[in-house]
Amino acid sequence: MPTYEQSNENVELIADTDRLAWVVESIHSSNSFGLDLEFITEGYYSPKLALVQVAWGHPKSPTIVIIDPFEVDIGPIADLVADPQIETIIHAAQADLQVLADTYETVGQNVIDTQIAAAFAGYQDQIGYASLVEKIHGTKLSKASQFSDWEQRPLATRQLHYAQNDVRYLSSCWAVIKKRLQQTNRLSFVASECEHYAEVWSQRPAPEEMYLKVEKMKSLRPKELGVLKYLADWRERRARTLNVPRTRVISDRTLIEIARAMPDTPSDLEVIRGMGKSVVTKFSEELLRLIDIGKEQPLRLTEQYSSKTQHAPALSSIVSAIIGVECKKAGIAARFVATRKDIDKLIHWYLLNDYAEEPDLKLLQGWRRELVGELVLDWLTGRISISANPESSSGITLDIKEPDVS
Repeated sequence: MPTYEQSNENVELIADTDRLAWVVESIHSSNSFGLDLEFITEGYYSPKLALVQVAWGHPKSPTIVIIDPFEVDIGPIADLVADPQIETIIHAAQADLQVLADTYETVGQNVIDTQIAAAFAGYQDQIGYASLVEKIHGTKLSKASQFSDWEQRPLATRQLHYAQNDVRYLSSCWAVIKKRLQQTNRLSFVASECEHYAEVWSQRPAPEEMYLKVEKMKSLRPKELGVLKYLADWRERRARTLNVPRTRVISDRTLIEIARAMPDTPSDLEVIRGMGKSVVTKFSEELLRLIDIGKEQPLRLTEQYSSKTQHAPALSSIVSAIIGVECKKAGIAARFVATRKDIDKLIHWYLLNDYAEEPDLKLLQGWRRELVGELVLDWLTGRISISANPESSSGITLDIKEPDVS
C-alpha cells in the first residue's frame, strides 16, 4: 500500500533579502538543490513568477523553504541555476528555465531534469513528478492545489504544503535514478541531454522564424508565406514588448487571412475578420509596409525532392520502428535518440546522396550511433535485413537477420 505525502505545518515563506541570502549561502555549501516554480500563464507572453520552492541537504530529509517573489527579488536563486558548480534538480524543467531566462536571462549550467533522467533509466517516458515519486518511494502526492491561484495573498496552508512537496522528493528521486544510470553506464547520456535542453529552453525562438509556428501556414502559397513571415515577426516583437499572448495582438487566423488577402489600403485591412479598428488606426501604415516587403520575398517551406524520394515515408516508418525496438530493449525513450525530422533527413540523404559524406545528425553520433545508428545504416545499405517476429515479447520487436548471400 502506498504511503501519503508528508505535511509540515511550519512552512517558511521567505520575504526578505537577509533570509534569502542565508538560503543561497546554505545551497552553496550543499552544492546541490531542488527547485520548482509556480507561475501564472494566463494573460502573459512570459509567465509571471508567483512562488519559488527550494530544497537542499540530505535527500531523505531536506531543508525546504518557499520564497515569495512578490516581496523579494529571486535573482540570487537564478544565479545558482546559472552556476556550473551547483547542481540544480528540476522535474520537467522546460517551463521553469524559460521563465528564469525571460526574467533574469539565466541559462542553466548544471541542471538535472529528473523527467529526462527517468526516461533513460527505464521509467515511463515524460513521467509526471507525482507518478515518479510514487514509483520510487511509494508515496502518493495530492494534486488538489495543482491549479491554484498562486497570485493570491495570503496563500492557503494547503497551497504551501503542496508547494513544499513539489521539491521534497527531487533529490531522493535523483539519487535513485542516478544509481540506476551508473549501473547501466548512462549517466553521461543524461548529463549531455540535460545540458543540451537547458540551453535550448533558455532561449526564445527568433522572431523571424515565428511564421513557422502559425497554424495553417502550410496552406499558403510562396508569396503569401513571405507576407506571413514579416507579419508574424512583427506580432512576436510586439507581444514580447507588451508581455501579452501573441493572440492578443493578432490571432493566427487573422494573420493567415491578411497574408492571403495582401491588402493595399487601411480600409482593405479593416474588413479582414479579427482586425479591430483601433489596431488598424495605430498600425495600418506599418502593417501595409510589411505586406509590401513580404510580397517581394516569396518563400517555399521545403526542398523539392526528386521522384527518387517517393518511397521516403515508408522507409522512414521502418527506420522509426527499428529505433523504437532498440530503444525499448535498452529502456531509453526513443524521442531522445531521433526525432521524425532527423529520420526524414536521413532517408532523403540515403535516397539522394552518393554516401560521400554522412549527414550531421545526432542519430549518427556518439552513444546514439552505438545504440542504433549503425544498425539503421546497415539496414539502409543492405548489409542486414529485417523481419517481423510475432513471437517476440513486445509484439513489435524486429528480428535482425543477415541477408541471404546465396
